[in-house]
Amino acid sequence: MGNCLKMIKRWDIIIVTILVLISFLPFTIFSAVQAKNDRDPDRVNIAVISVNNKVVKRIVLTGSVKTRQFDVHMLGGDCNTIEVKNDQIRVKSADCPDQNCVLTGFISKPGQTIVCLPHRLVIEIKSNHAPSQEIIVSS
Repeated sequence: MGNCLKMIKRWDIIIVTILVLISFLPFTIFSAVQAKNDRDPDRVNIAVISVNNKVVKRIVLTGSVKTRQFDVHMLGGDCNTIEVKNDQIRVKSADCPDQNCVLTGFISKPGQTIVCLPHRLVIEIKSNHAPSQEIIVSS
């Protein structure tokens, strides 16, 4: 043990300390950018709902105060119930066996996703800087 301590030099400690501090740099930059985006008053969050890589529905989340529910039906009779409430969206219920999409809960920030693999359903939050209306695309 004493031999190991003799091998460590002052510059070794300085270099390790600098490397540890640098390792936190990406987290700091990401946090600062995310905080700036959260304060952007022109940002509009949109939930894009896709089934089999085809967009089924786009929903504007920003400013949604009332609770809305609707069903997304897949081929084969499968169904997911989607709920939009207070600028957030979630899969309220699904008839898939694993229920991972339901357990994910509400999402509201750009980049967050909910995935139901058995039904090939993806809900992704995207950010847009231009005001938009709810767009419904039939599948």
